[in-house]
Amino acid sequence: MASRDVEYYKGLHNLTELAVLDEHSLLSALRFRYDASLIYTNVGEILIALNPFRPLAIYGPSAQLAYKHQQRSDEEGGQREVPHVYAVARRVYGDMVSLGRDQVCVISGESGAGKTESSKFLIRQVMELCRSTLHGSSSLEAKIVQINPLLEAFGNAKTTMNNNSSRFGKYLSLLFDKQHACVVGATVNQYLLEKSRVARQGAGERNFHVFYYSSADQQADQPACS
Repeated sequence: MASRDVEYYKGLHNLTELAVLDEHSLLSALRFRYDASLIYTNVGEILIALNPFRPLAIYGPSAQLAYKHQQRSDEEGGQREVPHVYAVARRVYGDMVSLGRDQVCVISGESGAGKTESSKFLIRQVMELCRSTLHGSSSLEAKIVQINPLLEAFGNAKTTMNNNSSRFGKYLSLLFDKQHACVVGATVNQYLLEKSRVARQGAGERNFHVFYYSSADQQADQPACS
């Protein structure tokens, strides 16, 4: 691939800008961006996230601050931002504040695509945006973020494709104070839990994590034989 093509795809943050918009061109662009460690790509208002299956240094405090304040530079004609789940969080939060209307984010994908991690990053960035109001509760934010491991214990299991696969759907509602635009509570509803996994698992798969946690805790309490 020519160097000018390389630069073209690296700067192609929204696939609606492709000259030819078909399956081949879409997949080719995503493949190249993935090889360049650009795992996020926009398609209009939709964000495509490709699981890198390795740690990337794009989620730390510096990235959170950068995407929190990116909107101002965009409005002033600055450089276009690189697509990121943090940018989605800022856009949704900003629309909620400016329009005064509820907002919804739908995170979907195949097993192992990174839905659970994406939801964690989205919530984390919303919490970071709330801190700028100076009215957010750090203890409440911590509780909301820490609820994920508890839900995963009862609803996640090892499959042949993913060691931490969510076997249920989750609807998380964040409740905001209208005056200060900060989180004041949250509700979580689960649905479509794969109850059959309790009694039967496929070859190479396991039951829900909570059963192994309980077993490990009991084994730890037993005295060692001399």
